[in-house]
Amino acid sequence: MRRSYAASARPATRILTQVFDLPGATSLGGLNQLAAFLQRLGIDRKLADGFRAVKAEWHRWRLDRVLRIFLDAHFAGLERLYPFEDLETEPLLCAQHGVKRLPDVKTLYRDLRRFEDPALFARLRQVLDAVVAEALAGQDRVVLEIDSTVETLHGSQEGAAFGYNPHKPGRPSYHPLLARDRISDLVVHHTLRPGSAGPATGINAFLHQTLDRLPPGPKGREVLARLDAGFEYEEALRVLERRGVGYVMKMRATPQVASHACSLPPQAWRWVPGENEMQVASFRWQRPKAWDQPRRVVVRRVRHAGDVQGHLWDECGWSYSLFVTDRDWEPEDVARFYDKRADVERTICEAKHDLRIDHVPTSSFGANAADLALKILARNLLVLYRDRGLKLPRRERIMTMRRRYLCVAGRLVAHAGKLLLRLTADSPLAHRPLAVRRL
Repeated sequence: MRRSYAASARPATRILTQVFDLPGATSLGGLNQLAAFLQRLGIDRKLADGFRAVKAEWHRWRLDRVLRIFLDAHFAGLERLYPFEDLETEPLLCAQHGVKRLPDVKTLYRDLRRFEDPALFARLRQVLDAVVAEALAGQDRVVLEIDSTVETLHGSQEGAAFGYNPHKPGRPSYHPLLARDRISDLVVHHTLRPGSAGPATGINAFLHQTLDRLPPGPKGREVLARLDAGFEYEEALRVLERRGVGYVMKMRATPQVASHACSLPPQAWRWVPGENEMQVASFRWQRPKAWDQPRRVVVRRVRHAGDVQGHLWDECGWSYSLFVTDRDWEPEDVARFYDKRADVERTICEAKHDLRIDHVPTSSFGANAADLALKILARNLLVLYRDRGLKLPRRERIMTMRRRYLCVAGRLVAHAGKLLLRLTADSPLAHRPLAVRRL
């Protein structure tokens, strides 16, 4: 009688004999299909046009090829620059670049420091802008979400300064600013700032630069923006109004506007069907000594059962939210539109955890700004690959894409005088074919 599995004395885990004799094996087989998609976008051509002639002809590695390797390292999930030696002999990457060994870490650090030159960094910006402009050209609606984040530093980096740092108070940091389009999920513009910068530091120039990067779109294209209370200043409001951008911005609940909202008569409020008790109202109001004209303010109040925090506002237990807007929408639509802004936090979290934008590689501010730009470019390219190359039905985060569609086991073999990449049959890529270019 056969013994059952539960009664068997054999260990649950079988240890197999291992032999290290598999040449040409790669764990990044999905990068080949990604490279085919990027070739369609013309990334190699854009990098070559901007950086081919930066180095002397006798250099073994042109700068445009080094930047392309930087992108591959970010696609592969390399968290820091110094472990790049693990990828120097990666079979697929070496075969794509036609070499036996990729450049060493010292070459990468040297070339990254070249971007201390503002003119060279401006060329890198042009590559990012070209990718965004081509992607947004036919889009009939743009919804800009602007937010900042804190990158804690642990060294003596140039530009490191003390400022608001909720996770590690008292540590120096950088304070980058990002603008994302909600429709395409692309980062349209970004800038790296010292840690002492406030949320709205340089917001006027940043808004103009972001809007200038939007390509001419279809006739009647609508451009909207939603920002949190940290940007609620007259200068930012004036820029959006002069550029014809519709906006919904959360307001700082100062005593003047809070008392005005709490003193609205009962007939000014309208009930909104929902899970909790919710009322909305709107009124014209001008912030004293801050705004140069009255603007429409939408107020929403929600009463949560047992929420003592609401008692800080009034004795009835309401929790208030205030928004300033130029839209004539219904008050509840204004509040709901702003609530969707929370998705930009996902983008920042994804950039930090999946692309490590908070890991700065050098002590140079210019080099670190270039590293951030390359990571933002890598993210935008992966977003385009996800939505337009793989055509995934949902917006998977980069970490999931990397695990399922990039880190695919494969092997390079010689076939008919050419290199052929053989991938695992059970890979999700097998069900999402793309015109794969042979090496």
